[in-house]
Amino acid sequence: LLTDTYLEAHSVQLLSKTDDVTNANEPTEEEIERLRDLEFYSLMAQSLAPEIYGHEDVKKALLLLLVGGVELAPKEGLRIRGNLNICLMGDPGVAKSQLLGFVDRLSPRSQYTTGRGSSGVGLTASVMKDPLTGEMTLEGGALILADQGVCCIDEFDKMTEFDRTAIHEVMEQQTIS
Repeated sequence: LLTDTYLEAHSVQLLSKTDDVTNANEPTEEEIERLRDLEFYSLMAQSLAPEIYGHEDVKKALLLLLVGGVELAPKEGLRIRGNLNICLMGDPGVAKSQLLGFVDRLSPRSQYTTGRGSSGVGLTASVMKDPLTGEMTLEGGALILADQGVCCIDEFDKMTEFDRTAIHEVMEQQTIS
């Protein structure tokens, strides 16, 4: 840019992190009754990546990941996170990457990346120098961009041990220090 940036606001609206996700209306009695059906969980799991045969337990786990849990605070200063972390491991060619791709397309806030070529800094956050102003800025990686969503890291085993340990704090505490 050769000129200064100028922005004139006509309206400002405060949004929360989850405002970009469309909220459904209150469930009807019929929908609540359908949720009570014991087969509902299996039917939902089967509808997750229906072109992939089998893997019902994996699909159920991914379904729970998408739905999420409930964050609890039983005591002052104690917090139990409601988010799930899932590690899919198995032989090559058993549809792990395809399942991750399906979850990535289904989740409204998701990031898909591969462990090959990813660094811990690229997944969490990095300090960058702005070329125009010379100021140091913090740029979020895939885990930051997927906040309140799902981050799918394919080929996790291809990452170095140092880079894998860099995301432990994000997975456990959901913070970056």
